[in-house]
Amino acid sequence: MARRENRRRTLSPTPFEQIAERARRAGLDPRELPRRWEKVGDVLVLRFPPGLDVPREAIAPVYAGVLGAKTVVEKMGGVQGPWRLPQVRWVWGDGTETVHLEDGVRFKLDVAKVMFSSGNLDERGRMARAPAAGETVVDLFAGIGYFSVPMAVHSEAARIVACEANPVAFGYLEDNIRINRVVSIVPRLGDCRDVAPTGIADRIVMGHFDAPDFLDVAFRAAKRRAMIHLNGLIGPRHPASAFEGRFEEETRRHGFDTVSRNLRRVKSHARKVWHVVLDADVRRS
Repeated sequence: MARRENRRRTLSPTPFEQIAERARRAGLDPRELPRRWEKVGDVLVLRFPPGLDVPREAIAPVYAGVLGAKTVVEKMGGVQGPWRLPQVRWVWGDGTETVHLEDGVRFKLDVAKVMFSSGNLDERGRMARAPAAGETVVDLFAGIGYFSVPMAVHSEAARIVACEANPVAFGYLEDNIRINRVVSIVPRLGDCRDVAPTGIADRIVMGHFDAPDFLDVAFRAAKRRAMIHLNGLIGPRHPASAFEGRFEEETRRHGFDTVSRNLRRVKSHARKVWHVVLDADVRRS
């Protein structure tokens, strides 16, 4: 028993234990501190508990010091609107623009102006290594390059047409193409219904929760045979059967057949609601 206790004493304190200790020394109550956070580049995103008595400006530098952040922002809610704008408030530090390194890819962004979900790390990694060598890929909702840039870095796709309607996100998409030194991405500013190409895609990426409303654009962009990666949400009001059923209906309506399909869960989005991706191999009838 004594040997086990000695071993415990030698373990390094966790980041939160370090934060709690610094908070105590600063006269703050660790019981009021957030135990979870998201770090994007050197910007720390915290969700403070309601009714917090301790000033946020006093807590922020404690977290920043332990976690190596230059800026702390408060998450006020989920993303809003078709452009999925973040709801955050600056609390402490230099500024909200940063460069986030992930899987050998650099993402430049402003966390107060465009969204970035660390919870989608596995899906970005999966898409980055999709068997797309030599393919033409069309990304209908490119954002800052969440999928397009990793695919350009890792997948050996021949050409990636990246469509983005939000001018702010599009600016960061162009920055990320440049700083990652990729040459296969063709960025197009505008609604994908207006700027997506026709009949050239071997693979279509639809990384938006409203993506099912744009399946007509995907089928218009597809070659005679293509792979579609359709993101969306399922839950009690919108079950998986309805999500897949809608896809099959749209597939037939646009003159295609489904060769194979697979629905996978990405992460929890809300209580009993899941972010999913349907990978479907389709072929013109």
